[in-house]
Amino acid sequence: MSFTPHEIALLKSSRLFAGLEESERFNDILNRPENRLQVPEDCCFLERGTRSPGLYILVHGSVEIFFCNAEGEEKVLHFIKSGETLAEETVSDQKAINYWARSLTSTVMLRIPPAEVLAWMDESWPFAQRFLELVSERICLLYADVVTFYSKTAVQRLACYLICGFETSRLTLKDSLSLAIPVPKKNLASRLSISQTHLSRALRDLTERGLITQEGNRLQVKDVEQLAGYVCPHGCDL
Repeated sequence: MSFTPHEIALLKSSRLFAGLEESERFNDILNRPENRLQVPEDCCFLERGTRSPGLYILVHGSVEIFFCNAEGEEKVLHFIKSGETLAEETVSDQKAINYWARSLTSTVMLRIPPAEVLAWMDESWPFAQRFLELVSERICLLYADVVTFYSKTAVQRLACYLICGFETSRLTLKDSLSLAIPVPKKNLASRLSISQTHLSRALRDLTERGLITQEGNRLQVKDVEQLAGYVCPHGCDL
């Protein structure tokens, strides 16, 4: 099945393609039905050990990447949302991925084979620069996670994630923030490396302090600067 006009519009506004001039390669990739992947909810579509799966761009839906230990316990590593990329680290080598990817909702993705991505980077410096920026951002996020897990309490981890992690691009301190959390609390707790009990306490703590309000799965941060100051009173630690 080919991409619909609405899906093409979403792809053009994604973080990888937004602002870039259209190219023949882009249109050629979109015109190949095999590059459009439609995955039902709760489907593991990438397995650890897969070599060079290609670059995935989420058109709509949400995905979690996770690791599973020998005892079968899962640790959520990251959530991927509409407009974001997945498996970009596999494009330039033949190494196997070391995680699994599972759809949290019904999801549509564009998959670009590694050779196509590399050829596109050779042809277009703006595309190559944008791609490298996304890879660099993912590395910085990993480092920030390590620092946060070792230096922040459960409440601070949650606040950091709401401000800097849930939305890939950082907010300005003058922003307000409204987030629909599209994942079960146990998945979010795993992402933050805390228990569900600690997550519930952290949500309650921030609510009682007036830093967030909750309604169903939606969180509202009226004053991002105040929340940021509670977590990092002397400025962002990261």
